[in-house]
Amino acid sequence: MFRTASLLLLASLVLAQDHPTGPRITPPTLSSVNPRGVARGATTEITVEGLNLAKASAVYFSEPGIKARILRVKELPDLPDIRLGSNGTPSTIDVGPLPPRNQVTLELDIAPDAPIGPVRLRLLTPLGTSPEGSFVVEPYYGESADTEPNNSADQAVEAFLPAVLTGAITRAGDVDFFKFRARAGEQIVFLNQAPMTGSALQPVIRLLDASMKVLAEYGYDGGNEKDAFAHTFPTAGTYYLRITDFESSGRATNTYRIMAGNFPVVTSAFPLGLKQGTDATIALHGFGLPATLAAKGIPTTSTEPWMELRPVAAANKLRLALGHDPELLSTGANLTAATAQPITLPITLNGRIAAAKGALPTHNYFRFTARKGQQITVEVNARRLGSPLDSLVEVLDAQGKPIEQAVARATWETFLVLRDHDSTTRGLRIQSWNSLATGDYVMVGNEIVRVDEVPDGPDEDMTVESFNGQRKAFFNTSSEAHGIDRAVYKVQMHPPGARFSPNGLPLVRFNYANDDGGPGYGKDSLLHFTAPANGDYLVRIRDVRGLGGDDYAYRLHLREPRPDYELSLSPRNPNVPRGGTIPVTVTALKREGFNAPVEVSFDALPAGLKATKNTIAPGLDSTTLLLTADDSADLTHAVPFEITGRATVNGRAIAHRANPDDKLKLIALMPRADVRLLTQTRVVELAPGETAEVTVAAERANGFAGRVPVVVSDLPARVRVTDSGLNGVLIHEDDKTTTFRLWALPNAEPTEGYIYVAARVETRSPQQNIYASVEPVLVRVKPATPSTAMATPNEPGPHKPGVHEPGPRTPTLPVDRPAAPK
Repeated sequence: MFRTASLLLLASLVLAQDHPTGPRITPPTLSSVNPRGVARGATTEITVEGLNLAKASAVYFSEPGIKARILRVKELPDLPDIRLGSNGTPSTIDVGPLPPRNQVTLELDIAPDAPIGPVRLRLLTPLGTSPEGSFVVEPYYGESADTEPNNSADQAVEAFLPAVLTGAITRAGDVDFFKFRARAGEQIVFLNQAPMTGSALQPVIRLLDASMKVLAEYGYDGGNEKDAFAHTFPTAGTYYLRITDFESSGRATNTYRIMAGNFPVVTSAFPLGLKQGTDATIALHGFGLPATLAAKGIPTTSTEPWMELRPVAAANKLRLALGHDPELLSTGANLTAATAQPITLPITLNGRIAAAKGALPTHNYFRFTARKGQQITVEVNARRLGSPLDSLVEVLDAQGKPIEQAVARATWETFLVLRDHDSTTRGLRIQSWNSLATGDYVMVGNEIVRVDEVPDGPDEDMTVESFNGQRKAFFNTSSEAHGIDRAVYKVQMHPPGARFSPNGLPLVRFNYANDDGGPGYGKDSLLHFTAPANGDYLVRIRDVRGLGGDDYAYRLHLREPRPDYELSLSPRNPNVPRGGTIPVTVTALKREGFNAPVEVSFDALPAGLKATKNTIAPGLDSTTLLLTADDSADLTHAVPFEITGRATVNGRAIAHRANPDDKLKLIALMPRADVRLLTQTRVVELAPGETAEVTVAAERANGFAGRVPVVVSDLPARVRVTDSGLNGVLIHEDDKTTTFRLWALPNAEPTEGYIYVAARVETRSPQQNIYASVEPVLVRVKPATPSTAMATPNEPGPHKPGVHEPGPRTPTLPVDRPAAPK
């Protein structure tokens, strides 16, 4: 007994030395699902691996026709505990002992009529539900797995078709070979289904004969052929398939899963949609398909304007858009301004960009009439429907000349430093920022963005306005990638035709044109046009790369703006601690000038759970709901839930659910949280230019002794958290409280609103691990006085009044709690 006690003491001392901040609850994680494909109509086993999956008790699927039984859960050997920080070096932040690594074996019973395609799953554990895993339901084919080494024809894995060729390009420069036999004149279809399960591979595939002569190659042009193609083999014999990554990269997520055999596949269709409630004949392109398909315009999703079809048992689905406006086919003869096709708005145009003839790309022109001041939305739907078209749209005058939209006059210059910047990230590292303020327009290349926050020092980025992590571009410009040392200009935006004396800096005139439409549109274009005068105008569409062909189809919508929104939420699988509260963020993607308040709330919740309501105010994109589980909550399973938003625009009620087609939105219970956050400040008042302090306290539990990052959400417009340092607001390991400062920008307008504070526990899991205070803080911004209007916070770095900020938000009291004290 003495020896056992000594060993336990030694183990606890080692644990305390390696992890001085103690244990913590790490939410379940998923690292792999194997195999990534299962056969329809079969019973098979798959394994799910990850952290903290012990005592998994249930599994939930996104698609029908699948039943599962948990056969066993076993613990796996630990992997090296190496975590990298943001700078690529090993992290020094203690996140507690390494949680158990588990493998869950599931027996799946796939119904014979189960839908072919991707399936998502979540596991239920005592710590809540897991992140999503995925696999693909396939026809009943044998599997030929990548077995290293197979980097040459001599080492090729032999496949007996029909088969599924599976593997991964895990090392930089890795190449995988498979060999198979084909009959003379036989057409074999190849369909890569890995992208449906999150693969990052950009495959380049070669077909070779026995002498290593290249017969065909797919993937170098980035078109759809990299995922679905067919080849007819001239003679009987042995052939080889070679696969590698376009970027020659190597990572675990570079997976492929290529069905090879003789089966129907649809690669493209025309037109890409039809008017809802009508019938249409759709021309099909692919392999083993009829030439046409009769479609009825009935939605197959609850909110999105599209339908999905599977032509004659094809291995993949066809998505068609559904519209509400009249539809018209492009004549195909509208290739110049002089031959522009006349149209009447509103309209949805279905067309194709033909392959270029010679050096000149193909354009399609359409002519329409507009009134002076009339606002028109021009939207392309192509990539979102599977077309390879990378569209560029322009609005021209009646003679085909560009129309000026705005003039950007540069007044100050700096440049990008430290790194190249992609076309998504909201942070831009700049050399200097002394003349910048929140709300300023900035021009980088051909992109106009708007400053959200100015850096506090040289180790911080300037952040620009963004949505869901993707930065917003203004004045119909598109987000671009930018190299280091590229010039960055503060610009004043002026109406078209404005003239100025030279100041040594650029003067750029922007015309009505758009390449990429921004968040929610991807490579599809979105253009907002205001007619400068009564008369005729042209809209021109082409592929920005000058490409074209029969599959370069598009739907081009022209209409007056129709304000609307869609909602998304995070997390989609809230794991709520008994007796605790978590924040749920609801975000609105606002379209075509929508700026009305959106009231959001949970639909009916089971006994033991309750939630607050809130409003996404005009000018803001998101709000926070608090979800609480009583001490007596007793959920034995995960429960589905819905969050609904309601708004009114021009007397029309608009209601939408958040992520309406996600069938894995689930609430589950977890043990009591490692930390509870208390707000010691309940009300703050400040005038424009002033700061105010908020104090919060953390009550740690379960042996947890780590630092506690504090998350602040729902700040009123023109109010910022300031002086928080590189790590943000933080309660250090030896502290129980912290105080942070709020700053009202000097041009802040009188308003009031609730802010929500929450404590984050740092773990190895990608899942949200944030626990909210049940008492928000009421922030009141008072009217400006002469003494406060020019004040700045007492902190390092420049701060100047912002412009073009969102308007004041309306406070919304959570339900079941009294109003904050006056």
